[in-house]
Amino acid sequence: MISSTAYANPLRERVANAQNLLRTNRPQGLKALNDLFQSGTIPNPVLNGLYRGELIALDVALGLTQLVQGLLSAWMPWKGKTFNAVNNQGDNVFQRSSFLLAHVLWPFYRGYHADTMQTYRAFTFHTYLAPGKDNPDVQVLKIDYDQPDNPSVTIRRVLDELVQVEDGYYLGKAHLKWWWGKWQMVAYFSLSDS
Repeated sequence: MISSTAYANPLRERVANAQNLLRTNRPQGLKALNDLFQSGTIPNPVLNGLYRGELIALDVALGLTQLVQGLLSAWMPWKGKTFNAVNNQGDNVFQRSSFLLAHVLWPFYRGYHADTMQTYRAFTFHTYLAPGKDNPDVQVLKIDYDQPDNPSVTIRRVLDELVQVEDGYYLGKAHLKWWWGKWQMVAYFSLSDS
């Protein structure tokens, strides 16, 4: 989670303010994040390389959101994403300390790749441009995990959307397709090149 301390950067201060608002008025905090998302544009230049990630907010279900958010505030293994602009694809970067747990959660997945001494990569995605799922008036970069090698019961049901809200800073929404076919926005995250 982004620290609630004040930022010299006005945009990141708006994100932190929205996070603080989530604690006292969840609907207003989510609206503030959605307003910021709607103000975004298609990433330009095209994303290529490594981008540091941060979870901004979860919105799964009453009770479950708070439980998962509490766990992730103590230990967040997701560190960001890598993009290959030429092939319109990429994958996620995770802290190496989560490697054993990942094998327990997805025992048949074989797409893990060594990255650095501290990280590994997993869960490939394909990227393309399209209107936003909840914001059809906004063109977004879709990050689609419905790839043959990803776990079908969980990861392949995820579709991220990303917009650029300032140079080098991107706001994303993670959507999950439930087993009964309904899509739900379940998280906001950010990516940055610094």
